Amino acid sequence: MTPKELAADMARFWIKENAIIIDTETTGLDTTDEIVEISAIDCQGNVLLDTLVKPLGEISAGAARVHGITMEDVASAPTFADVLPDLTGIVHGSTVVMFNAPFDSRLIHQSATRHGLPSPRMSTHCAMQNYARFYGQWDEDRNCWKWQSLANAAWQSQIEVDGEAHRALTDCKTTLALINKMAAWLPKAA
Repeated sequence: MTPKELAADMARFWIKENAIIIDTETTGLDTTDEIVEISAIDCQGNVLLDTLVKPLGEISAGAARVHGITMEDVASAPTFADVLPDLTGIVHGSTVVMFNAPFDSRLIHQSATRHGLPSPRMSTHCAMQNYARFYGQWDEDRNCWKWQSLANAAWQSQIEVDGEAHRALTDCKTTLALINKMAAWLPKAA
């Protein structure tokens, strides 16, 4: 099988499993940052979780410029401790897909740790890495398939972003559209 065929098969597997797609927006990118918005949908497009989250720390100016979420926006939002039981229930026993799984998984863990709580156990898959294999641009410097941003992947796949990019629910929906595009791809007959 070619890398593109393997990526398409993985996307089909996620759809068959009705995987949970999760995206987060955060206070920043560092090891002490935490979640300020989290959304989860299934592969049928059902919204399972979509909430702002009040962090313990401040939202960095750089992060706010990207996602547009301010401390004022999250002032009356639930804390991560409040959201964690719902998230844990949603992911329990499910395949979880995130566009940048290493980052989103780390931020879920960091947010739980900041509240002194255990992280939910998740079997995570990375749609960004799968799409990199599907798109097929080789990165000589890293000696692997070149990662694409979600915005680039949507553009390359002719997916119209429905909503405000860099917001958790919009990014979940865009990831689902990308999964569907990969799953629909069939190799040309020889």
